[in-house]
Amino acid sequence: MQDLHTASRDELLSLVDTLVAAEEIARLRKGGGGRDVPAWVKPNRPVREKPARKRRGQAFVRRREEHPDEIQHHALECCPDCGHKLAGGWEHRRRQVIEMLPPRIRVIEHVVMARWCGGCGKRALPQVGAELLGVQGKRRFGVSVQALVAVLHGRYRVPMKEIRRLLAELCGRHVSDGEIVALLDGIVGAGKAALVRLQEAVRGSPVVCADETGWRQDGKNGWLWTFATPTVRYFQYRKTRSGTVPEEVLGEDFGGIVSCDCYVGYNRLEADKQRCWAHLLRDLHALQEEHADQAEVVAWIQTIKAL
Repeated sequence: MQDLHTASRDELLSLVDTLVAAEEIARLRKGGGGRDVPAWVKPNRPVREKPARKRRGQAFVRRREEHPDEIQHHALECCPDCGHKLAGGWEHRRRQVIEMLPPRIRVIEHVVMARWCGGCGKRALPQVGAELLGVQGKRRFGVSVQALVAVLHGRYRVPMKEIRRLLAELCGRHVSDGEIVALLDGIVGAGKAALVRLQEAVRGSPVVCADETGWRQDGKNGWLWTFATPTVRYFQYRKTRSGTVPEEVLGEDFGGIVSCDCYVGYNRLEADKQRCWAHLLRDLHALQEEHADQAEVVAWIQTIKAL
């Protein structure tokens, strides 16, 4: 290496030129990240700050219950390495586990007490009706069991035999098939008045949407009819798809508009009918393809679609 203290002026200037040229070459070969890269590689783009992450309206995380029913603490009594006794400590983490306990059966025995009135000399008995006892009629099982049977059979379509097994396994109580049928019949009887009010509301509505779908009940095919208004949903199960069903539900004096599809069963109704637009558009599309060469038919179809 050349001694800078003894070098001449020309030698120092030549050394400076060499260092400047070397620094320029190094700058051209380096990208934005400071790495040595070939001169033909395009430099990296300048680093841009990432925009702040938009906060979600709802966090998709495991929700924690605010008021747990039970809290269990877990801690070691002794050190697993040296066996020294441990005490105190701090909270490391939490985890919630949701458990479902089997239903608890309560057998309530109601004892009716008779008392003697010393004033009038008569026996006094309290009036203990079915409502006070929480049971329908003279049945053994209360309304809570009756409601459970109705939900399992009507809402979740569980067969009565499986309901009997479920009650025996979960509750430890034997319920006969006849008792299950009686509980369901009691639900039907209790809901008759409410069902009549719903039907009257449907008949009094200015517009009713009617439809039907296949429905299998007790291993036999049938039809579930629905009559809907903005506030009421009325369902009727029948084994037939005949047009007599909407006549029966709506009645002869119905003066509103029935929104329905093009099924011929609704043609028996004397009321005004608004056919389903989806069915109408499909029929118009088929009609237009069949008579595409007739300008009058095509124009008429386009006019209806414009509605």
